[in-house]
Order: sequence, then structure tokens, then C-alpha cells
Amino acid sequence: MASFESSPMPEPSCRSVAIIGLGLLGGSVALSIRRRWPSVGLTACARSPETRALALDRAIVDEVFDRPDAAAKGCDLAVIATPVNRIAALAQELAKQFSELTLTDVGSTKGGLVRELAGTTAAKQFVPAHPIAGSEKSGAEHARADLFDDKPIVITPSGEELPQHITAATEFWRATGGRIVTMPAEQHDATLALTSHLPHLLSSLAARQITREMLALVGTGWLDTTRVAAGDADLWTAIVSENRDAILSAIEQSRSDLDTLQTIVDQGDDTALRTWLDTAKQIRQSAQT
Repeated sequence: MASFESSPMPEPSCRSVAIIGLGLLGGSVALSIRRRWPSVGLTACARSPETRALALDRAIVDEVFDRPDAAAKGCDLAVIATPVNRIAALAQELAKQFSELTLTDVGSTKGGLVRELAGTTAAKQFVPAHPIAGSEKSGAEHARADLFDDKPIVITPSGEELPQHITAATEFWRATGGRIVTMPAEQHDATLALTSHLPHLLSSLAARQITREMLALVGTGWLDTTRVAAGDADLWTAIVSENRDAILSAIEQSRSDLDTLQTIVDQGDDTALRTWLDTAKQIRQSAQT
């Protein structure tokens, strides 16, 4: 079962934070912490010289480096904001060098990560997290201080973390403006397969159905439905690879629902179609975001 918690904004629980990876999420984490905890020092690691320059020009961080260990040196907490297939290796690399460092991440899959780190030194320091916020846009140039405001921040403890790291990571994520939700990693992955990963693939499927000649006739419905299809293909390839089983289960569920819809349309059953559409409408209207 998932548990939700909220509490007053604490004083900074750390003096300095490293952001490993300065894309949309990493940059937004830095800006949100600068807004809530202006006294906290911020460093970052970015591979691209252009991104490093942008981070300093926009004052996203105070210092930026081209190596994760250089960014994390002397910090109390590090956020790994890279594609999901690189998180485990980076967590282990940083844990070996900095035994007191609290580690957390922004990855949208959790089960494989928890399993890969099980029994390692990093598992004692690493607190898996997923801020459910983002955009089809990528890159630090789109980073926003308010990206996580009132958004769920899912924490999926493995059970191996030392208590001080759980506390530090939870207070840190609350400082970004988000709402803390705690649940098991496998529950997170099964849920996100339906609420995020499959919808992204279906958005891409809808975009693939039309030819370029048809683009002159698209309206807001098509644009709204396919908005997330503009997301980074490498990022989403990594997500699907990491959460393959849960996504396959979600696809099978959708295949069954599509078969039902096909039968309704084929039989001209307007009553059943109206019920099918109205159920979807009610679910969508119940959403908070």
C-alpha cells in the first residue's frame, strides 16, 4: 500500500547538494532547492560544455563539473538525474568514494534499480525516488523552480537504507515542493506502466498513424493526445527497457480493452459506446492534474 505524508517545511538538512545530470529534471531540482533553501550550496555534473555554461549563466548551480565524483566531493546529498539505465552504476561509484553521502535519484522505474543494488554498499545510502513531474521538453534550458510544486514524489525504500539517509532524502524531496508518497518499488512500476509509460507509447502510436500530408488537418485533440510523443526517444527507450514486464502487462490489458471497443463499434452498440466513453470521461475528470 502507498502512504502519503506532508509536514511543515524543515530547515535545510544538508549544507551542499550535487546534481548528477543537468537535464530538465536535474536542473529543476537545483532551482527548486535554491528557491526553498537558498543557503544550500549546489554543484552539478554535466557532460556537455554547453550545458555547463548554461547552468552557470542561469545560476542553476554554483559550480559545475564534468565528472560525478568532482561534483559530489564535499556534499551531503547527491541526486542522480541521468537516464534510468545509468543510475545503479553511478550510485555504486559514488557510494564507494563517499561513504557518508546520501544518494537519491529521479528515475521513473524502480524495481530493477532496487534489485541491482541489493546487498551492495550503495543500498545503505541510496533512497530510490521518482518525482512525478516533467514535460515533453528536455534540457536544462527548460528547467523550472516550480516543476515539482504539489506533485507526488514517490519514495520506494528497499529496506536496506540507513535511517539517516531516509530522513535526509525525504526532507530534501519535500523541500522541492512535492508531496511525499511511499510505496514498494514493484507497486510503483506496475502503476507507472499504466499511468505514464503506456500512455507515452500510445501517444507515440497516435502520432505514427498519420502522414505528413495530414498534419495540415490536425486539431487540438490530436495535439493534446500526442504532446508527450515529442519526448526524448533515448530516455524513453531506457524507461521501457527497465520496466519491460510491467509495460507488457499494460499492453495486454489495453489489447483486451481495444478488442472490446472494436466489438462495440462493429456491432453499432451506441449504448455500450456511450457507457464506455462516459466511464473514461469520469476518470479523467477525477484526475487532480
